[in-house]
Amino acid sequence: MNCPKCNSSSHKKNGIVGGRQRYKCSDCDYNYTVELKSTAFSASVKRQALQLYLEGLGFRSIGRFLGVSHVSVQKWIKKFGQELEDLKNEN
Repeated sequence: MNCPKCNSSSHKKNGIVGGRQRYKCSDCDYNYTVELKSTAFSASVKRQALQLYLEGLGFRSIGRFLGVSHVSVQKWIKKFGQELEDLKNEN
């Protein structure tokens, strides 16, 4: 694991923030965390949410079906749409 700012591999532990280990770079004194939260949903769940949305289900229905918050589903769909828009603009 390297520092995201200077790419140095020398670091030391510097506490815990939000349940995640925090590190401090020995070269540039930058604080960072690198571990994903265990509550993060996998890409397959997000993809399934997108498929259900394209089939015509609403955000709340998808949330109940997958066992996630309807707000999370809405954010995932919005992010997919934004990525699609960016891809369109590149071409």
